[in-house]
Amino acid sequence: MHWFALICALFTPLVAGCELVVRFENYAAQSRLDSTLKWHGLDVDFARALLDEAGCDYQFINVPWARALKMLADGELDMVLSVTRTPEREQFAYFIGPQRMETIVFAMNQLRPYSLQTLADLFKLPVPVAVQKGAFYGHVFNEMLLREQSKAESQRFIYVADNQRKLSLLKHGRIAGFLEEKFNVLYQSQHNPDFAQITVSPLVVNREPVYYALSKQSVSAKDRRLLAAAFERLQHSGRLKQILAKYGLD
Repeated sequence: MHWFALICALFTPLVAGCELVVRFENYAAQSRLDSTLKWHGLDVDFARALLDEAGCDYQFINVPWARALKMLADGELDMVLSVTRTPEREQFAYFIGPQRMETIVFAMNQLRPYSLQTLADLFKLPVPVAVQKGAFYGHVFNEMLLREQSKAESQRFIYVADNQRKLSLLKHGRIAGFLEEKFNVLYQSQHNPDFAQITVSPLVVNREPVYYALSKQSVSAKDRRLLAAAFERLQHSGRLKQILAKYGLD
């Protein structure tokens, strides 16, 4: 019996464990690289909590937002965090969560402030507003943006590929401001000299839950169930609330 059990063990195929490639971007409090190239931040803590609870191995890589969504759709990335759930994105991603709430605001140069009362005021500014490729700013704003873009020669909004481009345009007066998550702007204003002159309008562009997004192309049904069960355990244990409290978001 001993030899039979040993032979069975030797010839039983090994079951591959959960291994995920996770996207971050070196920007603000959500995810940042330190001098030793280690990742830190809100979304990093959320990712580690879920993946460790599920018993998964993982690799973190630095990818800009718009490219990350394309890679997620193509199965070149397995997970992206803080993703708003939309019908378009549900075509290529599974969603676990919600992870937390996201508040989108208008960031501007405090030396060139603008008074905004409604979303419509964003469409009346004398210089363009920068928005990020692939970002979702709420159904109401996105519908207004589509109508604006249908107009001939409309130049009220410009698309940027990454966060540094937004800062450069604002610094040189090429834009009135940009749309960004409030948490990121407040963190950057305290820790990043490039944000020293940036302030936030009281106008809330959108407030909506965001999720862990998993690629339908690369994440198996088994791993998806594993991660969903891990998320439920994290919720019940209070671990997710602890992460939010760490960053003052409880």
